[in-house]
Amino acid sequence: MKKAFQKLSDRFDQKPMGGGGHSHFNMEEATATKAVTPLPGQGQPGPGQMPPKVKNLQYTEPMRFHHPKGHEHKTLRDLGFTGVLDGKIVWTFGDTLMGTHEHNMICATDSTAIGHVSDPMSACDTALYPNSDNVREWIPCNKEEEARGGLSEWAFGGTNIVEIAPNKGLVYYLINHRPGGNGTIKGAGVATCHMGPNNVPEATRAGVQLWNDFEPHWGDVGVAYDPRDDHIYAFGHGPQRDDNELGVRTYLCKAPAHEAMDVDKYSYWNEAQKEWTRQRFTRQGGMGSLKVEMEHAIFGWCAMNQATPFWSNYFNKWMFLHGSCFPDPQVEVRTADKLEGPWEAHGQIASTLPDGKGEGFRYCVCGHPEFDPSGKTVLVTWTRENIIYGVTIEWE
Repeated sequence: MKKAFQKLSDRFDQKPMGGGGHSHFNMEEATATKAVTPLPGQGQPGPGQMPPKVKNLQYTEPMRFHHPKGHEHKTLRDLGFTGVLDGKIVWTFGDTLMGTHEHNMICATDSTAIGHVSDPMSACDTALYPNSDNVREWIPCNKEEEARGGLSEWAFGGTNIVEIAPNKGLVYYLINHRPGGNGTIKGAGVATCHMGPNNVPEATRAGVQLWNDFEPHWGDVGVAYDPRDDHIYAFGHGPQRDDNELGVRTYLCKAPAHEAMDVDKYSYWNEAQKEWTRQRFTRQGGMGSLKVEMEHAIFGWCAMNQATPFWSNYFNKWMFLHGSCFPDPQVEVRTADKLEGPWEAHGQIASTLPDGKGEGFRYCVCGHPEFDPSGKTVLVTWTRENIIYGVTIEWE
């Protein structure tokens, strides 16, 4: 997935892999409790008081991955979003490499894994290539892309899965043409997804794309479903231009959940006017579209990298646990009654470098509410040098 800063070159510090969690992954145990995505109206209002205050921080060991047979699976990844399909927690990642920091190869530009309800930093690689231990691609190439180099030239990045009906989800993704490692975003699209046999998530693209490269990268920040109006809300960075002033700002669109594959059903949030419009946002304007400007952004300059908006059953509000677009983000929190805001920023609440040691650009600070739907605690993860780190936040 596109980041607001160019990722460091593919060098890796010589660090041990993973750590913590179960040494053996038991799928029956991992999925013993049916996972749910916290949503408005699921139960009685929680007791949380505003503003959010941290009671305790519990930093975790780095994320560990497992083979379907249960043993440890040597995998390196970046990003890390979560959603629910068919009662299982599904992690979605970006670039996925097999091996260790010393010896590895890229096997997928994005991938999935099944989460463990009682061990959040352990996941199982159920989606492998046939007759192989290598993790397979999540968002597939279409026939034209296969003919034009396949995964050697094309990359796809989906953010979090949003389930809109039992075992029916949506995932938003970018199309990145990157021959020789030089990436160009060609547009954004939406895929449907479901949980297939053997706990393997499957995605199906709707055509090539819904939006073009001169429109915001809808969904590349994160996506939420609000059952109160049955709409999907997709947050995305602005389109790229030479000064990158739009690309580090965040924009918002929405559509009825069951019509999200139809680009004509979308509305776009104009922050300057505090209203929704049916005009598409484009870099140049014209042809009935609205020329996208900085003041149309729901979040301003470098305020947010990639993160999933979610409903907090504890605070009875929408919440972002996120980082900025800078190379050294900290964990920040924002809350709102509605996904279009107004959003209130509550500042930094945790460090992404708690011991003060280590190097490397850190990104994709993201909350994962599925592991504790009460909202009293919430896991937050981020990436540094293709390792996923985390902290569990307990609120007062």
